[in-house]
Amino acid sequence: MQAVLNVLDHSVSLECAEEDRRRLEDLARALEARIRGFYNEPDTQRRLVLTALSLLDEAQTTSAALARARCEIERLTDMLIDARLEAQALPDTSVRGSVGALRRVAEGAA
Repeated sequence: MQAVLNVLDHSVSLECAEEDRRRLEDLARALEARIRGFYNEPDTQRRLVLTALSLLDEAQTTSAALARARCEIERLTDMLIDARLEAQALPDTSVRGSVGALRRVAEGAA
């Protein structure tokens, strides 16, 4: 399958799987919109550098947001496990955090 992408009135043909064609076309449209955002820049190289920097900034921002989300998920998971352990009122707290304690929590939930 071949996808024909148009960016700034230039066509680029790429070989791709059928299921990737739509995604590539959408990405090409997004890239063109971003480049056109810097279209007032007279220097083509400067325009491309600004576009690349804005794309990198977006990627870093997304990565940081995902890292924060992972930390929050871990924090909430830890809180949930602690709450379940406390609810069971385990007499021996030395097993807290061990695989055995987690297994007992999971079995209790099942």
